Amino acid sequence: MKLHFDIQKTMAAVAFLMDRSSGQLDMFLGLKSLYLADKGLLTKRGKTITGDSFRSLPKGPVIWNTYKLFKGTADRVLQAEWDKVFSERVDHSIHALKKVRIDILSQTEMEALASAQDEILSIAPWEIADWLHKTCPEWVDPNGKSRPIEPETILRNAGHSDEEIAQIAESESLLKRTRALLGMV
Repeated sequence: MKLHFDIQKTMAAVAFLMDRSSGQLDMFLGLKSLYLADKGLLTKRGKTITGDSFRSLPKGPVIWNTYKLFKGTADRVLQAEWDKVFSERVDHSIHALKKVRIDILSQTEMEALASAQDEILSIAPWEIADWLHKTCPEWVDPNGKSRPIEPETILRNAGHSDEEIAQIAESESLLKRTRALLGMV
């Protein structure tokens, strides 16, 4: 199943978390919050906020394009769009350079983000990676590199049937075709 990355929703989600964190966002805590929110919505509603792909890294799972955006190593076009909105990392944190519209997020998406962030912040920072390793069965030790996590694996681990997974995949495919027709690719 291929998810479809949405830079606008991703930036809105980052800005939402940033607003809840006194105007700046730690890369590690932000990425873990975004991962949990996307994973939670995928298992509950069959879609994510960001449309980003999932990857295992040594310190736990992340959403991959967003990780690269934070690091400044994303696709040139995506990185340029991100860099207009968010600062470079200073002490592993970023802040907004201009106002970001968060009203493109649904109430459910904002609740998922808030809940995920609260959960991550309730854990001692030095324990987060180990906690994620234990609570995210889709995470596989990438031996110092990165390794893809398929959405189907997350869905199966959450108890979804093959039929439900196929329906979610078809919905994602339909979304991609609709976006292409509307010129939103």
